[in-house]
Amino acid sequence: MDLAAISKSAAESAITEATFVLGRVLQYDADFGCYECAWLDKSVADNIDTLIKHIDIKRQMAGAEYVNVHITLGMKGGREQIATVKPYQEQRGNRDPLLVERVAALRNFLANYDTDVVTPVANLLQEADDSLTQLQVLRIRDYGVQSSVIMSGDKDLWMVDGLHCDQKTGRMYTVKGYGKTEYRDVGNVKPKLVGEGTSWFWHQMLHGDTADNIAGLPTLTAKLLNRYLPTKKFNPKRKDAPCGEAKSTAILNGVTNDVEACKRVLEAYSGVYPNAKEMMIESAFLLWMRRTEYTKDCVDFLNESGLHCAMSANQNLRLKEFDRLAAIQIEASKECQ
Repeated sequence: MDLAAISKSAAESAITEATFVLGRVLQYDADFGCYECAWLDKSVADNIDTLIKHIDIKRQMAGAEYVNVHITLGMKGGREQIATVKPYQEQRGNRDPLLVERVAALRNFLANYDTDVVTPVANLLQEADDSLTQLQVLRIRDYGVQSSVIMSGDKDLWMVDGLHCDQKTGRMYTVKGYGKTEYRDVGNVKPKLVGEGTSWFWHQMLHGDTADNIAGLPTLTAKLLNRYLPTKKFNPKRKDAPCGEAKSTAILNGVTNDVEACKRVLEAYSGVYPNAKEMMIESAFLLWMRRTEYTKDCVDFLNESGLHCAMSANQNLRLKEFDRLAAIQIEASKECQ
């Protein structure tokens, strides 16, 4: 590992102060804010006061005039239905029930907290990550890159085009197109794999996402190991091995566009799954940050990248179940109004 190169990369990504931009909107992942302000040793009212101040500090960090607070209140956009390898976000059921209840109270408050500066974006059918992406895309289309900034502690959003602001350091950076993924010194014990652009999406397609319980590609064949991670002396008896971060980085090393990345990921999936395209769609459906409210938005992106795919009959059937549950959710929300 080239530590000098890692240090140079970190220096190039140094913190920059955000200057105020008239009309700029911060797309804030308020799911994170609710957890950060849910102090169980304080009252709900105290938590709410802290949360309001917290949101305004984040708005100023991003140099924004306004802030959209994105929250997840219901379903996950079909991800729970489409996942077959591992249950989507299964491990989150182990959280402290008192904390979960307090966070829910803060989310419900934000769903109705509408001011001249703050606008709630309450998601009943999809995740906050999706609406963050969608409103960023729309703002950039209508008003330009400087008009919108994403702030979230969720690394999934690293793939989304436009301005981003680190919620801890205030570092502003721009993501565009394929971008890059590399190891960086971020103050941890060892360098961390960090991605910007759709490069990060393709890496996640291989190594998965433990935070959301997404497997990615479980193993890498010996054939591909010998191609992308060769030993000094060729080993004809080399065995398949788990596909983690280091191997995903080796497979995608030197790639600069989505078409080539898609080819390499398909090759890797084909070595494990007979239905490789179907399994790629499943992983993409779980990982992709949707640019539109169209449930199958990830399939459009995969086709743009040259996969030439469509959802299987079983996947479409699973999404019909999502549509059925979504209709029930919509009716229930109407009754509560």
